[in-house]
Amino acid sequence: MRVIQRQLGHANLRVTSIYLQGIASAEIINAVHARRAPMMPASAGLPG
Repeated sequence: MRVIQRQLGHANLRVTSIYLQGIASAEIINAVHARRAPMMPASAGLPG
């Protein structure tokens, strides 16, 4: 659930749990696994 919380940008885990109510756990897991990892654009640079 923390992974989904970060992906949705929720500061509070309780908010994320409200969004996930009524959705089967297997469906949530499949959706997370199917999602591509976020990529940082090259123009963002790296801390140095």
